[in-house]
Amino acid sequence: MPVSTGVAAAPAVKRDPYIDNVKGLLIVLVVLGHMVGQTVGSSPGGKTIYTFIYLCHMPAFAMLSGMLSATELTGRRAASLLRDLLVPYIVFQLLYMSFYTVMDKPMDWTVNSFLSPIYQLWFLPALFAWRMLTPLFAQLRGAFPIAIVVSLAAGAATVLTHTFSLNRVAGMLPFFVLGVWLGRGRLAYRPSGAVRLAAVGVLVAVAPIAYLVASNLSSLWLYWNSAYKRLGVEVSEGVLIRLGLIAVSLAMIWAIMMLASRRQTFFTGWGANSMYPYLLHGFVVLAFAWSPLDRQVDNIPALLALTAGVVAFVWLTASRPVVWALRPLVSPPIDWLLKTVTKSPSATATS
Repeated sequence: MPVSTGVAAAPAVKRDPYIDNVKGLLIVLVVLGHMVGQTVGSSPGGKTIYTFIYLCHMPAFAMLSGMLSATELTGRRAASLLRDLLVPYIVFQLLYMSFYTVMDKPMDWTVNSFLSPIYQLWFLPALFAWRMLTPLFAQLRGAFPIAIVVSLAAGAATVLTHTFSLNRVAGMLPFFVLGVWLGRGRLAYRPSGAVRLAAVGVLVAVAPIAYLVASNLSSLWLYWNSAYKRLGVEVSEGVLIRLGLIAVSLAMIWAIMMLASRRQTFFTGWGANSMYPYLLHGFVVLAFAWSPLDRQVDNIPALLALTAGVVAFVWLTASRPVVWALRPLVSPPIDWLLKTVTKSPSATATS
């Protein structure tokens, strides 16, 4: 979603359909997970499906974001973080707060409310924080083990709050840092048929694990933002459970990346414009949750219809007409806010 920013134009980079295919699959899982989350009490196997999706969808987005993050923070990249993450957060946080008000739902228009991301918006400030720290992660020896320690320690802490998603920034840090360590180059790997078969086996094997997790653990574990104390376990038990969840999530992410197509597909465009369904689907999910419809998904046909509706929604909101119409909201023009960044003579000479 690049737009003019007052920053010197860079040569256009050809999009990799594989990356967009992964993002396309993940954005469908994000929306489906949120919709199924409103029906877990009535839909057949709803809690297991919900758990299966939540074990991988946002961890995978965090890891992919790490793989695609630049390891140097230049003025140009800082401007893109402001344009693509912070400004959309401000715009949509205000829109969602207005939506709550219009729908006659309690919403305090305070600074605390503004700084506490509503629903899916938590990923924007979290990704901003991770990418600001990427140069540190890239230079730090043992960054991935350290990130795991941070995540485990975050579960033992009670001072991390929902403000700017600090609890999730720490809790999901290992996925992003592993992505930084792997780097974009690993995305060029082309798996053999045997590896793809193994990936299918991993996803099949996770299904009973998802059932066990759904049957024995609170869904709060899947959000990576709650202290062990709140989850009703001691620190030692909480550490073991979170380690297990990290391991399962990483296995699922690997499987999804091995199975994603390397060619142009019908959902490649969904990934290219994934920010649009991501930012917009909260309105539909919340409206669905506040309506009697969430209790009507109590059989297999209804669940399949819900899934079809999710796919249609992603297709629509990632389509060119919607992207064109809503670009001013998703990527607001902020030229007036940014200084013009130009290449130095030395940089031009070596480019």
